[in-house]
Amino acid sequence: MSNITRQVDVAVAGSGPGGATVARQLARAGKSVLLLEKGRDLQWIGNHFSGLLFADKMGMNWTKEGLNIVRAIITGGSTIMYCGAATPPPPELRTKYGVDTDKYIEQTIKELNLEPLPDEVIGQSGLRIMEAGNELGYGFEKLRKFINPDTCRSTCGGTCMLGCPVGSKWTAREYIKDMQDAGGELLPRADVQQVLIEDGAAAGLTARIPGGTLTVKADTVIISAGGIGTPMILQKSGLDEAGKGFFIDPLVFVTGVSRHKGTCQGPPMAVGTYKFNEEGILLSDLIDPWGMWLIMAAVKNPAKLPNFFSYKRHMGLMVKVGDERKGTISADGKISKPLTERDNERLRRGADMAREVLIKAGCRPSSIMTGPVRGAHPGSTARIGEVVDANLQTRIKNLYVSDASVLPEALDRPVVLTLIGLAKRLADHLLAEVE
Repeated sequence: MSNITRQVDVAVAGSGPGGATVARQLARAGKSVLLLEKGRDLQWIGNHFSGLLFADKMGMNWTKEGLNIVRAIITGGSTIMYCGAATPPPPELRTKYGVDTDKYIEQTIKELNLEPLPDEVIGQSGLRIMEAGNELGYGFEKLRKFINPDTCRSTCGGTCMLGCPVGSKWTAREYIKDMQDAGGELLPRADVQQVLIEDGAAAGLTARIPGGTLTVKADTVIISAGGIGTPMILQKSGLDEAGKGFFIDPLVFVTGVSRHKGTCQGPPMAVGTYKFNEEGILLSDLIDPWGMWLIMAAVKNPAKLPNFFSYKRHMGLMVKVGDERKGTISADGKISKPLTERDNERLRRGADMAREVLIKAGCRPSSIMTGPVRGAHPGSTARIGEVVDANLQTRIKNLYVSDASVLPEALDRPVVLTLIGLAKRLADHLLAEVE
């Protein structure tokens, strides 16, 4: 066993959208940056086998209450598995919490050319779902995407959540490459344990690495290990207030068999509706990859398993709701997340709406099934106003958080664009402090 020591200006734990973005911005500004990632720098992605390799506990991570939480542990973090929906944060982030990311969101939309996909890329299933939803008055629209329409294929078979096999989907790996080009360093398979604290300020961190341990001395430490990993590190570092109450964006998939091309034959979440934001309900076209579909059908709807042979004609809608902050994440990774009656009522209401849309779009009523409740992306475990301030600094000087943990409440929408905006804002704050 070896013990290695490094010295840098900035140490960042976690290479998802928050960590990769802030590392990139600071490296481009001339800072020496070390970006540590617990997972592997796995390049072969986009299939079920690789998905098992980078999904936490092979995708079988469960809360005490039986909620399945799928979490990517790999360079690029959650962006490897996300569906590429680019939705700005709600205005409440600025008006209620005093965190203005507007200019950074606009900058990112232009930089990455985030636009809705053209009809020919969306495909037959998405367009039929949008048409049916609008005939029912549900206000479906094309969603802005982190996907390049020029290279997106409709033949991927619903594998986008396993990692884009053709590189059409933007991931945080692009920002990691920018960081490396600017002189920053990526260190995969570095499992950060805790923050080093000297004289009441962060002075670095420790990590387990293959064959030993790593001690990183740094002037600034940024924890970006995600809604589950971040509170674990913070608690081990003396911030017991982390991990107390969080959202998980619970969701269910509602699917049915039609006579038309199915949702797997087009990019995910190309269309959707936020019309019911006041109810905290999002609907968008999405279906599990075939392997996960089989598992989830066996868990919740075993009588529907024969429908698998019509998988390419399945239309699917994801129902995602904004949940109340409940539960705990402990330092050893144990998760408790009870859903409230309001959470469950929103899921029931959304599933009823999805069923109505799918039948209108051409699915056989008898084929409709609703899968088990799952958690999409935990957040609010180190939230603004309680664990970090408006500049994302903890009560420990020079210790910051840059990921979904800081979100003060559920956004009722995809979070990646918001996390990029927050990370760019944090980088500017850190650079301004040393000028």
